[in-house]
Amino acid sequence: MAQKKNEPDIIRVLLAAALAWILPGLGHVYLGQRLRGLILIVVITATFWCGVAIGGVQSTIQPRARKAWFMAQMCTGSHALAALGWGELRSRNHPDERAGYTEEDIAVIYTGIAGLLSVLIIIDTLASADPNYVRLGPAKPIQEEESR
Repeated sequence: MAQKKNEPDIIRVLLAAALAWILPGLGHVYLGQRLRGLILIVVITATFWCGVAIGGVQSTIQPRARKAWFMAQMCTGSHALAALGWGELRSRNHPDERAGYTEEDIAVIYTGIAGLLSVLIIIDTLASADPNYVRLGPAKPIQEEESR
């Protein structure tokens, strides 16, 4: 079946979305929006790993204790997978190393927010992959009618 003229190539769209999940911002780089993609990579990476630095890797990624937050964290793709693996390794060697409750909560919130922002990045990547999508600039202010 022939593809219609203005339809996005499904392979390109799926690859861009997969790259955006693996490393948030990478989908934009793939689509040719290099500066936007690099900014997103830096921001999400910094947000996620600052959260891990605050609470420690063992206290931050907790798939059993904080299921909803874990699902949000998993939206950061490779970051969450790396932190999960690192946390499991640390737990085997140092099972009693945990952050305090306040630090742990802050760390989980930072990494969860990074994950939720990654969802927005994936959606933006999907929109950007569509050839019919036009990114509009800032709207012009509405002119008020002059009083008579």
